[in-house]
Amino acid sequence: MAIRDSGNDDLEMSSTGLLKEEEKDQGPISSHVPPQKGLRKKVIDVFCIGLNILSTVTLVFLNKWIFQDTQLKNMQISFAMWHFTCTSIVLYLASRKPFSLFVPVRLPFLQMLPLCSFFAGFLILGNLSLAYNSIGFYQLAKIMTTPCVAFLQYIYLGKSITTLTMGALASVCIGVALTNTGAAGTTTLGASIAIAAFTVTAFYQVWIGKKMKDFSVSSPQLLLNQAPISVLLLAFLAPFFDTLPNVAIIPRDTLIALFLSGLAAAALNLSQFLIIGRMSALTFNVASNVKTIIILTYGWVSEGRALTLRDTVGIVLALGGATLYSQLSSK
Repeated sequence: MAIRDSGNDDLEMSSTGLLKEEEKDQGPISSHVPPQKGLRKKVIDVFCIGLNILSTVTLVFLNKWIFQDTQLKNMQISFAMWHFTCTSIVLYLASRKPFSLFVPVRLPFLQMLPLCSFFAGFLILGNLSLAYNSIGFYQLAKIMTTPCVAFLQYIYLGKSITTLTMGALASVCIGVALTNTGAAGTTTLGASIAIAAFTVTAFYQVWIGKKMKDFSVSSPQLLLNQAPISVLLLAFLAPFFDTLPNVAIIPRDTLIALFLSGLAAAALNLSQFLIIGRMSALTFNVASNVKTIIILTYGWVSEGRALTLRDTVGIVLALGGATLYSQLSSK
């Protein structure tokens, strides 16, 4: 699951400015840090970034592998429930001793229902986009979440957009268009799902930023409320939309991949929360772009697609625009 790659991953929040809000609450960090503690912090930071990158890349390719099975491809709701369940368990344990990474809070159930609906929707659409598109198209389409978020913030929240910000967003759009022209493994249905996925994701990310302020909670506190409720909501839908699989004919390696995908989704979310407040938005954004490059490169290699000059220019424009926008929005 995800969470997110996603820099623009299924549960990632750096591109929307959610990271910076929590960084502000941390206050300035003293520069007078003992050498041993400073080294320990760097080691932990590197571990968290590595875990985030590894879990994100692993989750994308495990999911793509799983969706090659026709039966599991038609079980998107149950698949999302599995990831939400793993995330709930990991966050619950992280909030308890001896970890105590954050203090759990209980939020109003009825007020959480609409948000949980969008939460489940964006994850399911993201998985469908991966199932019906090539990995390269899926990953680049997710970058379009950034300009979509900016547009929604401008329309619904009245947030102004400077000329430089518009330039950064235009760079993202042009870059994605250049790279996806003639992309392999993409159909009209797949492209439509991808558009719906990043649109719903943008709505969710704008909304979640507002809810975090309204409830005065951190992202792990909010997600610990969202994930279990989302499982409950999807449990009512699964019997009507999912097809009960014949587990006996599903390859064992695919079942193992299914199990590991839940662990990868949980690791993604855990690493996401561990690095919040530990580093700058720039560092996080660079790590996010590293994930995008790794996924795109491996995706194209697996597709047998040669990297052209147009592709290279498109990637530079898309990632450069996303990085610039992230820095402008964090000021």
